[in-house]
Amino acid sequence: MRLISLSILFILLMTSCAKRPAYPEAPVSGETITIDIKTLKEETPVFYSMRHKGKIIVFFVVKIKGEAQSYFDACARCYPEKLGYRVDGQYVICRKCDIRYSMESLKAGFGSCYPIALRGKTEGGKYLIDKKTVMEGEKLF
Repeated sequence: MRLISLSILFILLMTSCAKRPAYPEAPVSGETITIDIKTLKEETPVFYSMRHKGKIIVFFVVKIKGEAQSYFDACARCYPEKLGYRVDGQYVICRKCDIRYSMESLKAGFGSCYPIALRGKTEGGKYLIDKKTVMEGEKLF
């Protein structure tokens, strides 16, 4: 009985942390993803998904020192695993290699496991990302 319980616990632990969660669809209006910057909390990433060619592309938007920034939920080294990042306080942590990065270091981040930057711009209190720019990241997913 104990062996069965340990086996079940092991399976639950291995499968619960290994997969990327499902995220809400990105707020698309025409060819632009539009996010109201007022809805973003400082150093708290908001994850979104977008379907393209049968794939689900995931990215996150985070406000750091009042500035909105966006990143794919993938890094150059670990993207083939399709695991992305998890959040722990003011850190994003790669689900594959467990390397953690502070939110403040993301913009200047350079390295194989930093989240890949996703171009966006601020305009009139909104953060805008071209839908086409997100679709260009399909190879990461």
